[in-house]
Parts: sequence; structure tokens; C-alpha cells
Amino acid sequence: MNDASRDKKEEAPKLLEEAWAEVGMLREKLAQSEKEKEEFLDLSRRMKADLVNSKKDQEKITTGYAQFATAEALLKFFPVLDSFDLAVKHLPKDLGANTWAKGIISIKQQLDGTLKDMGVTPVPTVGIQFSPDMHEAIAHEESDKDDGVILEEYQRGYMLRGKVIRPASVKISQKKQ
Repeated sequence: MNDASRDKKEEAPKLLEEAWAEVGMLREKLAQSEKEKEEFLDLSRRMKADLVNSKKDQEKITTGYAQFATAEALLKFFPVLDSFDLAVKHLPKDLGANTWAKGIISIKQQLDGTLKDMGVTPVPTVGIQFSPDMHEAIAHEESDKDDGVILEEYQRGYMLRGKVIRPASVKISQKKQ
């Protein structure tokens, strides 16, 4: 065997050892890269979830402001609606067939329909049990009915999407002794 062959035989294990060392180092780098990739993917997922939650929170805030503004506008509008209610309630019977009076009643019905479309409903009153969450008792009257039954509505109350924005002013019963 010549010297060149012997040198190559002696060098082969060394090269193989170096190659395995290189493979080991590459595996470590690959494992580190995989770990970093997972960390970045996890961070990306969390950031995406945070963004989605932030958008939802912003929508809730915007909706809250819109509902507050709507409620404030309605509270300023309700006295006008109360005046329409009184006008229709006290319309003289001899004007019932009058086209102008019918027009006023029609406008009142349009207003009621628009409010309903906006999610505004009247607070139920006469004949039901008084609830401090929905009613304001401004008078009491002795009656054969149970205590706390609403006998009369003085001013209509309103709810916006199920939440009371103006309680109804009512007269409630006190059971006769």
C-alpha cells in the first residue's frame, strides 16, 4: 500500500467524524430554528387574537356611544311625543272626522312606528305590578286591588332595546283597610 492510500485511510475516519460533528451541529441549529419558528408563530397568533379582541372592544365602545347618543336625543324628543299624545287624547269628538285631525293622528302613528323601528317601546303600566326599575310612583289611591298595582299612567315611560331610558310616572293602588 502506498503512502497516499494509507493517508487517505487514516484521513477517512477523521473526515467521517468531522462530518458527523457537522451533522450534529446542523441538527442543533435546525432544532433551535424550529423552536424560534414556534415562538414566532405563537407570538403571531397572540398578536392576531389581541387585534381581533381590540376590534371587538372598539365596536362595543362605538356601539355604547351610539346608544348613549340615541338615548340622549330620545330624552329630548319625548316631551314632543308627550304633547302629541295629549293632543290626540283630548281631541274633541266633533273633530274626529276632520281631515286635519286625522292627519295629526297619522303623524303620531308614524312617530310611534319610527320609534318601534329604532328599538323604542313603551314601558307597560296600567294593571301590572309596580316596579321601581320601570316606574315612578307619583300618587297613591285606595283601591280594592292589591297593593302596588298600577291604576293610572300620568306620563309614558320608554325602553330602548329593553333598557329603561325614561320610567313611567304612575298612580299605584293601596289596598283598602
